[in-house]
Amino acid sequence: MPLLYKGKLFTMRLQFWYSRDMKLWRWSLYTRHYAPEGKDYHQQSGQDSEVRDAMNHVADVVEKLVKEKNERCLN
Repeated sequence: MPLLYKGKLFTMRLQFWYSRDMKLWRWSLYTRHYAPEGKDYHQQSGQDSEVRDAMNHVADVVEKLVKEKNERCLN
């Protein structure tokens, strides 16, 4: 999901798929721009049996990373 800020493009790579064998919705997320302070990148993955639960988990992770980045930029 590309994000523009002051003319710069920031990306967050998100992969989302359904595993028929495991009967789970799976996801992985990777970003450099929204990495926690002191780290070069952030990578996280997860899985849920319900698609809505998986999407909500992804949204929670993205919101947390963006909030933390914004707080660092304001201080």
